Amino acid sequence: MKHLFTETFRTPGWPTWAQYLATTAVVTAVLLVRVWLGPHLSGFPVLLFFAAIIVCAVLFDRGCGIYAVLLSAGYVAYFLLSPIYSLKVASPSDIVGLFLFVAIGLATVTIIAAFHSTLHNLAEANTRLAASEQEKDLLLREASHRIRNDLTTLMALVKLQYRTVQDETARAMLAATADRMQVLARVHERLRRDTSKTTVGSYEFLSGLCNDLRTSMIGLRPVVIRAEVEDHALPQDRAVAVGLILNECVTNAMKYAFPDNRPGIIAVRFRREDDALVLEVRDDGVGVAFDGPERARGTGLGQRLIRSMVAQLEGIYDIRPNGGASGTVVTIRFPANP
Repeated sequence: MKHLFTETFRTPGWPTWAQYLATTAVVTAVLLVRVWLGPHLSGFPVLLFFAAIIVCAVLFDRGCGIYAVLLSAGYVAYFLLSPIYSLKVASPSDIVGLFLFVAIGLATVTIIAAFHSTLHNLAEANTRLAASEQEKDLLLREASHRIRNDLTTLMALVKLQYRTVQDETARAMLAATADRMQVLARVHERLRRDTSKTTVGSYEFLSGLCNDLRTSMIGLRPVVIRAEVEDHALPQDRAVAVGLILNECVTNAMKYAFPDNRPGIIAVRFRREDDALVLEVRDDGVGVAFDGPERARGTGLGQRLIRSMVAQLEGIYDIRPNGGASGTVVTIRFPANP
């Protein structure tokens, strides 16, 4: 039946004469089958003709369905009802039966025509929806491309300024600004549409961000960044917040955890736990004294940025020593479905 309804989107394109000729052929074929099966179907002269009416109404239009009803009624009266080979029907009960056949046949055609209309409306709606979705995807790609280009231009200007500045504090601030712009650019590089929302896949985004940090910050230093990231769809604003937090945490670890070219590992994990998403950045560096360094007290700009992003995620921020080992663990936990 599914394939039969699929045909309804093709056969209405046939010429009118071809549709009515095919209807005549179908009804005539049913008559021949009915005559052949006559001994086995005595008392049911109209039964098989309902199949012909349904097929013609489904494959063609309402007019062909009505024509199939009337042609079937004529065939039944002429070939199957007494007197045979005459359109005159002798039995009152046969007249009533033939009238009911026509009425039920016309009702069936009307219902199928309604289905036709509904199917065509759905097909047109799906076509418009598909065109709309393609247009939205195109606009999203175009907007993301332009924003990414603008951010790249800004990063180039910041880095150019970085080379001309001699003050180390100013240079550090410009470098941090460029890194944060890189996070925003990577978000727009990974944008995709998920139903009605714009999302970023966490695996590609955070793994790529770790690769960027590994390339830009480590260089020849004996420090390894390991990323273990599950793939979850993050809305654009949450992806920005998570990316900035990760950038600040890894940057802080590189600055403070491995002095004097000390070797070490920075392990990044992003996973789902029950109804929460968890970002964890763990290093095996020298650790921190929580009443001493600026990194632990949280008075620096990076720490303020982290706390601001955590508040935006409606999450919890925790920083503590790495259990019984050396180093520090930063954990961000926030609702998976805000």
